[in-house]
Amino acid sequence: MKIKRLDFLNVLNIAVCGTSSTEILEQSNCFIFTEEGITAFNGEIFVRVGYKNELGNFAVTSSDLISLIAKFPDEDITLSIKGKELILEGQKKRAGLAIQSKVLLPINEIAVPDKMGKIKEGLMGALKMASKICSVNNQDYRISHVQITSEKVQATDKLRFLRIAIDTGLKFKNKSMLIPAGALSSIPDVEIIQIKPMDGWMWLANKDIKIGICCAEDEYFDDSLIDSIIEMENPNKVQLPDEMINVIDRAIIMAKDDSTKMSKVKLTNKSITVKTQKDSGWYEERQPVKYKGEEMELFVGLSLFKELLNKTNKAYINQNKMKMKKDNIEFLVCLGE
Repeated sequence: MKIKRLDFLNVLNIAVCGTSSTEILEQSNCFIFTEEGITAFNGEIFVRVGYKNELGNFAVTSSDLISLIAKFPDEDITLSIKGKELILEGQKKRAGLAIQSKVLLPINEIAVPDKMGKIKEGLMGALKMASKICSVNNQDYRISHVQITSEKVQATDKLRFLRIAIDTGLKFKNKSMLIPAGALSSIPDVEIIQIKPMDGWMWLANKDIKIGICCAEDEYFDDSLIDSIIEMENPNKVQLPDEMINVIDRAIIMAKDDSTKMSKVKLTNKSITVKTQKDSGWYEERQPVKYKGEEMELFVGLSLFKELLNKTNKAYINQNKMKMKKDNIEFLVCLGE
């Protein structure tokens, strides 16, 4: 079977979000090749990418195949099966990867929908934005999952809250569905044109790709608590300094940008200070500004904060909260640590 290396690598880089680095399930660290294409499933995310496969059914370790395809020098490669190996051949290079001819991963037990509805404009962006709020601690699904209902998308980690009012066009058995934020974050940047909630799964698709996320169908998500926090009594309206978005943009490269290590932003009448840190390094900047409003110190994910600042630099502040509101989006952060 002849392939274009970069096209094949793009397919693998989409399917890899459904794999795991270790065997959570048997062969969950593998790509499964079948007549339907390339499939991966790690117990939480199911991915199937349509790709012409002339090699039959087998499983191959995903990380090894991606690494080998990425490094292979030829742009046109021939794939073949010889014994229990997948053979890659270029003009002057050959390589082999061990395969498992028996598919053990329970992909046939997953009910993949044939027909799906058209996704509403802005819904995928809302889900991705909300996933940036959530905690990585899966012990409490209310702070590690994004809630989607027929009329809104929302998320919280108990210190930060995001609500996006949007007609999702979806109906749910228990009024809502809770989607794991980590799964949403891992979905590659591909166009999604179809969506369908079905039997505890949220399915997303385009012409060539189907992605299923295993979800919690639980109607308990404390709307009244979020309502009470988002609604602020007698807030002061302020205009955040224009320089803020540029400082955020420079600092974001060293931001871990998840709830395990939010970045610190401090704003006074004279300056803005941003401190970020991740495993490979850190960044700190103090910039003079002209700002008339309450001094504040907040901990946020910088990519989400930048996205919000691109929409508005207006904010509402009281003693311990800051809220930004633009059109159908409300974002609130509790001030201080």
